[in-house]
Amino acid sequence: MSLKNDFSFEGVKIFGQQGCWNVSIKNGEISSIKGTTKSSGGIIIPRFSDIHVHLDKTGTSQRAKRRATSLFDAINLMAEDKINWTEEDIYSRANRALDSAWKNGTGAMRTHVDWETPQIPLAWEILIALKSEWKGRLELQLASLSPLDVLVSHGEEIAKVLKRDDSILGCFVYRNERIDEGIRHLFQLAAKHDVELDFHVDEGLDDDASGLDVIIDEVDKQGFKRKVLCGHACSLAIRDPSNVFENLKKMADFGMGLTTLPTTNLWLQDNIAGRTPRVRGLAPIIEARKAGVDVMIASDNCRDPFYPFGDYSLLSVYKLAVIAAHLEEECWFESISSVPTRWMGFDNSIKEGAEASFLWFNVGSF
Repeated sequence: MSLKNDFSFEGVKIFGQQGCWNVSIKNGEISSIKGTTKSSGGIIIPRFSDIHVHLDKTGTSQRAKRRATSLFDAINLMAEDKINWTEEDIYSRANRALDSAWKNGTGAMRTHVDWETPQIPLAWEILIALKSEWKGRLELQLASLSPLDVLVSHGEEIAKVLKRDDSILGCFVYRNERIDEGIRHLFQLAAKHDVELDFHVDEGLDDDASGLDVIIDEVDKQGFKRKVLCGHACSLAIRDPSNVFENLKKMADFGMGLTTLPTTNLWLQDNIAGRTPRVRGLAPIIEARKAGVDVMIASDNCRDPFYPFGDYSLLSVYKLAVIAAHLEEECWFESISSVPTRWMGFDNSIKEGAEASFLWFNVGSF
């Protein structure tokens, strides 16, 4: 809820704070938060932050001729659909998705946008416009999504636009040839244009997928100071535990973040017809957080060939993550609220003087 009129909550629990509180609202702001012995007012939490989605792809699943059977099958099906990507089509699908996310409690979102040529994609221009239209209701941040080889060839042109639009440089990395050279070039590009990095990395269950290792090493070698976020890292699920621990420790030491995407990865990983999946395809996020890595949970694909379900309810995605990864439900709420919000550079904390925009649940416990 976003309150403009004066209002008060009595005996509420506030996410991240001990005890119970009386919260007063005046002129659309939280005017006071005072401790109380009452405890039947429900729970208040910050609005959700969804740091990894694909608004350019969303809402296309009904046009796919069949369900995808793997990550690269989904990529091919998505490529076939792009003939339908007109200005009206992209705007309509993305705007519906933003409306659904907003109604489901999301206050900030980062969308990746496919960028495969030096030219600015039509979807990028439309989403920049939607970012302006939705400002004040849902804060939208854009990240490019390019194959590594495209950034080696055309990264300079792309990075200039990203800097202009205050956006993030994103890259798909998976078992690339000359991967060390490509990642080195990418980090040099990001440093030159002073932009953050957000990777789709090792999104598969091949034990020779080493993209994450190369990224970690390059952060160390270049002393890269901007934020580096790694999404998926599914191959860590089958790695030797000692190698996993070493990588996670380095990520924590270098201030890197990890995003897990339970819907798409559970749907596409270890997907073999006629056989129950053996491997869930989720990165070891419990171990990552224990090592000190900032861990985030996000929606990823929604109603497209990569994942044909969903409605941008980050709480539903969180519930799935709790089940799939055996998480302590009360301890991980920060992975869909305060942690991704901080990584996106916004502030959704519940404190005196803050905007009275938050989520209230009439329940007694998480």
